[in-house]
Amino acid sequence: MSGFRRVASALAAGAASALLAGFGAPAGNGIEDESARVIVDRARAELAGARSVHMVAQVQDAAGSTVLDLRLDVNGNCAGRVGLPKGGGSAEMVKRGQDIWLKPDTAFLKSQVPGPAGEDAAALINDRWIHGSAENVLLRGLTQVCDLSGFQRKYAAQPVSENLTKGGTATVDGASAITVTGRDGADTATYYVATEGKPRLLRVEGVENGQRGRADFSDYNEPVPAGTPPPQESVDLSDLR
Repeated sequence: MSGFRRVASALAAGAASALLAGFGAPAGNGIEDESARVIVDRARAELAGARSVHMVAQVQDAAGSTVLDLRLDVNGNCAGRVGLPKGGGSAEMVKRGQDIWLKPDTAFLKSQVPGPAGEDAAALINDRWIHGSAENVLLRGLTQVCDLSGFQRKYAAQPVSENLTKGGTATVDGASAITVTGRDGADTATYYVATEGKPRLLRVEGVENGQRGRADFSDYNEPVPAGTPPPQESVDLSDLR
C-alpha cells in the first residue's frame, strides 16, 4: 500500500471511530457515589444556574389538579400552557419581554368570569389571543409564573432542610437518575438527579402542607420559542374592559 493510501485509510478509520463515539451512551457523572446531601445540593445548583428550562408541574389539592407546562428563561420570557382544576379549563400563554398573550378556552373564561359576563367575554374573544402588558394588574400573576429568576431565588438556590436518604436508581423520560428522599415532619420530597451528563435535577415529587405535587425539568439552557401570536389573531386587553 502506498504512503498516500495508508494515510487515507488511517484518516477514514479515525473519522469512523469519532462518528461512532458520538452515538455512544452518555458518560456517567459519578453523582450516585456521592452522599445524599451532595447529590441534592449539586442538582439544585444546576437548576439555580440554568438560563432556561422546560418545567412540567402538577399540584393536587382539595380543589383538584392544577397543571403547568412552560418553557421559561431568566429574562422573563415563557411559552406554554396552564390547566385549572375541576373543569376550570386551560389557557395557552406566551410572554416576551413586557408583552403577554393568553389564549383561554371557554371553560377557562367561564371559571374566571362567571355568569353572563363569561359568555360575553368568550364571544368577544372568539378563540383569539388576549394581548396585554406585564404591568397590567390582571396579568401580573402570569408575569410571576414566567419568572424563572424568582423561582431560582425562592426555591432552587435555597438550602434543603430535610433529613435526606439516598435511594435507588430510576428513569425519568428515558434518562437515568439516582433518587434522594427528604423528610421534614409530615412533608416529603423525592429528588431525581441525572447520573449521565451534568447532575441536573430531572424531577421532584412529594407532599407539602397536604398538597401532592410533581415537577419535571428538562431542556436546560434551550432557548424559549421566540414566536408570538400575530396581531390579526389577537385582541388587546384594553378593548375588553
